[in-house]
Amino acid sequence: MHSFLLAIGLLCVHCAQTCKHSGYTNVAYMKKITLSSYHSKSQYPGSNAVNGKLNDVTASDWEASPWLRIDLGKSFKIQKIEVIDRTGCCEGRLHDVEFTVWSCPDHMNSCGRYIGPAKNGERITVFCPKNTVGQFVQLQIVKGEKNEISPAEVCVWGKPNN
Repeated sequence: MHSFLLAIGLLCVHCAQTCKHSGYTNVAYMKKITLSSYHSKSQYPGSNAVNGKLNDVTASDWEASPWLRIDLGKSFKIQKIEVIDRTGCCEGRLHDVEFTVWSCPDHMNSCGRYIGPAKNGERITVFCPKNTVGQFVQLQIVKGEKNEISPAEVCVWGKPNN
């Protein structure tokens, strides 16, 4: 079952990089990532979250409300955000995640919240409200005292904001 889920996940990540759905593409692929803290920046760099690979992860250090932020480089109209949880270990670490999109901190848009906890390799999809526009996408664990945010991949489906 694990091999099947991994194969489906790899196909989905490949499609997220190369496919278009009604004009939406994965605008997060290979973009700049910042984490609230780093477990080991050299071993688990932020770039692992947007490189199209499911066999590596990024990881924050343990803290109350860790976050992962993607700078898309410019504003996009965001349709949905997908997170693929890591495989192989650490089931349940991804939980109570708030998904936020913005260009200006004064105008933040919530795309939703995932309660979880996620199973290893689980794909989580959050749809943003219609006409959500932003340059920054953030995932933040908002509940608990000691958490680590460590997804295998994050895809942000968007298109140019004309």
